[in-house]
Amino acid sequence: MKTSSTLSDTDLCVMCGMCLPQCPTYQLYQSEAESPRGRIALMQAIDQGRINTDSKTLTHIDHCLGCLNCQTICPSRVPYGRLIDEFRHQYAADIEKPATARWLLRQIASEHGLSRYASALNIPLVKPLARGLSALSSNHQASVDALLGQHVDALKPFYPAQTATAQGEVSLFSGCVGALADSTTLQDVAWLLNQLGFDVHIPTEPACCGALHQHNGQTELASRLLKQTEQLPGNKNTTPLLVFSPACGQQLSQSGSLQAVDARQFMLQQLKQQNFSFRPLDKPVALHESCSHRNMSARRTLNHELLQLIPQIEVIESSQPSLCCGAGGLQAVNYPQQGQALAEQKARSFALEQVELLISDNIGCSLHMKTALKRYNKSIEVIHPISLLARQLLCSNHPAPG
Repeated sequence: MKTSSTLSDTDLCVMCGMCLPQCPTYQLYQSEAESPRGRIALMQAIDQGRINTDSKTLTHIDHCLGCLNCQTICPSRVPYGRLIDEFRHQYAADIEKPATARWLLRQIASEHGLSRYASALNIPLVKPLARGLSALSSNHQASVDALLGQHVDALKPFYPAQTATAQGEVSLFSGCVGALADSTTLQDVAWLLNQLGFDVHIPTEPACCGALHQHNGQTELASRLLKQTEQLPGNKNTTPLLVFSPACGQQLSQSGSLQAVDARQFMLQQLKQQNFSFRPLDKPVALHESCSHRNMSARRTLNHELLQLIPQIEVIESSQPSLCCGAGGLQAVNYPQQGQALAEQKARSFALEQVELLISDNIGCSLHMKTALKRYNKSIEVIHPISLLARQLLCSNHPAPG
């Protein structure tokens, strides 16, 4: 139920409509109620008591993916992302979430997070059972299956530099699902940093930036999770905390004590300074850039700058670069049909018949796109840009240590 209103900034919207062509849900549904302008009008009407909070109205608002295309283009600088988060917080009790999403949010916020499932998911008899259980919630099976389908490599708490001269030490932020769903990327990042002369720490304590809870109406819990991450012993404010997922990076940037740094930016600077060389790549790769990167990163050219370190690389971009893939944090779980439709549109925007690799900079997008790509070419591999650099580095002992 409604508590107190902090939605007054909806009045900044002049209803110009510039946001409509930029909104993925408006493009999908072709409905004014599924546009940023329409959602603001609905929020204003609810906040002022002019309409009731029925489930249909709330669903129109909650369909928002938080891509922030609208906020980026808005001439009136409406803080749309904050307004959506605040609305979801105020009306959290009225916005129904599926059991799968509620379970994931509880597990992530618990003491050991999802990391407790990492070792179990490598047991051959467990994965079919887990998939069978997820099938009980069949509408969400594809999203959950993308997570359960991972091979989980055990992460070490410390990876020592592999050079005679040490350059320093860094910590890696694995986040709430990184160790479970993207341990390969974490190991690739650690391995490449070791070649650059850095000692790498991966804190063993579960850490969560709080972004998923923030965007699902659990604002206080999100703040508490961020505070817990700030207080972890491994996250010293004198040591750079490298973040390889832009969505986590944006949330961690709200911290006043963490020295959170985009792992791509850190890596690019070090690779250029130390003049590392890479093997040429004679096949094209597709590049999927997350909305978090496109609309929230200070340096939007990062992915291209990293990939251009590889000689002869050909990067195939989406014909609709601003189209959200539909992941939206947990939105693909909350609204699986919407997520699937947008993922298929995004997949069709690439010339997938030409590629074997799709580069994705954000863990949520990667998991979501893996499911969509199975419909086009099951052999397409989805990897982080730093993983590709690790593969192409002129060094004989990759893959990353296990």
